[in-house]
Amino acid sequence: MQGEDDWSSWLRPGRAWCEADPDPETASSMRSLIESKNELTLAACFVPPLEFGTAGLRGVVGPGPARMNLAVIRRVTRALASVVESHRSLAVNRAGLGSGPIVLGFDGRVDSLRFAREAVGVLAEARVSVAYFERPVPTPLVAFAAQRLAAPAAIVITASHNPKEYNGYKVYGDEAIQIVPPFDVEVEEQLRELGGARDIACSRAAFDGVLRQAQPVDATIADEYVQAVLSARVAGAKAGPIRIAYTPLHGVGGVWVERVLQLAGYGDVHVEPGQREIDGRFPTLTFPNPEEPATLELGLRLAKSVDADILLVNDPDADRMGAAIRMKSGQFRILSGNEIGLILTDFVLAHATTPQDRVVTSTVVSSPMVQRVASHYGALSETTLTGFKWLWTAMRRLELRTGKQFALCWEEALGYSTHAAVRDKDGIAAALMVADWVSECKAMGTTPHDRLAELYRSHGAWGSSPRNVTRSVATGVAEIQGMMKRLVEDPPRELVGRRVTSVQDFNHGAAERPPWLGASNMVLLEIDGGARIVVRPSGTEPKLKLYADVEEALRPAEEPLSGVERAKGLADALNAALAHRLEPVE
Repeated sequence: MQGEDDWSSWLRPGRAWCEADPDPETASSMRSLIESKNELTLAACFVPPLEFGTAGLRGVVGPGPARMNLAVIRRVTRALASVVESHRSLAVNRAGLGSGPIVLGFDGRVDSLRFAREAVGVLAEARVSVAYFERPVPTPLVAFAAQRLAAPAAIVITASHNPKEYNGYKVYGDEAIQIVPPFDVEVEEQLRELGGARDIACSRAAFDGVLRQAQPVDATIADEYVQAVLSARVAGAKAGPIRIAYTPLHGVGGVWVERVLQLAGYGDVHVEPGQREIDGRFPTLTFPNPEEPATLELGLRLAKSVDADILLVNDPDADRMGAAIRMKSGQFRILSGNEIGLILTDFVLAHATTPQDRVVTSTVVSSPMVQRVASHYGALSETTLTGFKWLWTAMRRLELRTGKQFALCWEEALGYSTHAAVRDKDGIAAALMVADWVSECKAMGTTPHDRLAELYRSHGAWGSSPRNVTRSVATGVAEIQGMMKRLVEDPPRELVGRRVTSVQDFNHGAAERPPWLGASNMVLLEIDGGARIVVRPSGTEPKLKLYADVEEALRPAEEPLSGVERAKGLADALNAALAHRLEPVE
């Protein structure tokens, strides 16, 4: 039972929120929590407040500063407008960067249009020029428009692959890259200066195209984006006679992937009819994340029924892409995010005229095998913190510093940036590139399975295993912080009989590392025999994320994929042992 003092401590912030909330629905929800004395749930509406994480703000839709709602949208948009205007007033206008309007787009989630209208209304009242998409669009299209229109910032209302209860607010800066410090810090400082959301002006007419400072994005942007994707195909890419199964998982990618594949020459494309239409309720899915095997059930069923060569899958905002390849048995093998990243790294560099002049960036939680593949071609391979904000920040700085050119940015969570016209992950462009890879395999008289096996034979049988330790929304953040604290203060000396050889806490030593490997709540354990585990809290959900990578030596005459499965087995065991050790002692 909570004491009266504990309960009363939430009465004042709860009532203050209700008074300042411009949305009667969430204000009513907050009042209900107060009246029912639901102290635990009420506290979770306030602690911790949403902050810019790996991909902006993201949380469950509901009342309070720890939830996504109109009040949060109104306040963060006004703070963003202030930062944009302060940057412009300093006349720091590098070659026209940031001279255009703020660009805004949104996905197909239940509240996304409502949140988008609110953001556009705030920008219009703040006298900040904004170009907005009128209908749900893929996140990469917004990123493309931000670069094309020289936007000082761009906003996407999306929760990407999160469960249906979530929504989010993703922000790009004046280089059309997701914001990093100090930009995000400046926005949060402005937020602290603001009063209640009700006091912030918001135009009701801004989304109707009647205001000079708030206008829809020109329709030609869509055609330009599609042309940019098609132009980014590797040299000699040609659509072969392959059969493609595809599902957008009720998201916004469907018409875009179909259009791109058709224009690229792929005529034998089959789309899962039960997941084709945009529906933010995700009626056929428990979790719209293509990393989850259960999420691919309908797509795999379609692929088998039409005897497809490949299954392609987008997440709901189409910035991620998953795939499964047909095996000789007729069954399908789901490719891991690391495998797709390694395949694309090899594919891009193999077709580059001068691969030694190209740069590949991948995250610290992605497979170390990428270093071997890049080195084989003489390309520069750089590791960053998680998130495309760091992958593209590193890419831009390395391009300027070394004179080398973009090849690929990718992360193991099914994120791939295959062309420089979108400085973020692009699941539509990645889908085309994977289709081109499968076509090339067929043209060479081999199979995707054999081509993947050859990659492992050439560069090592690496197995990777992700593991999530999930906690409740109400208490999860504190529990996960406790786990990270135990890991740093009392790290294991061995796991499953293998000695832990070093422990690196990324909260320390940032001054000796490049800015894209700065201070972060992340720990890297090096393990005897060439294994490792990276541990970090999720930036958007109450999860502790563990990533184990292991290389196994192939036995005489062993199939490479058998060696990979052995490596995965050990990686699973390492993750399980560490997760068990991090649990609190009862």
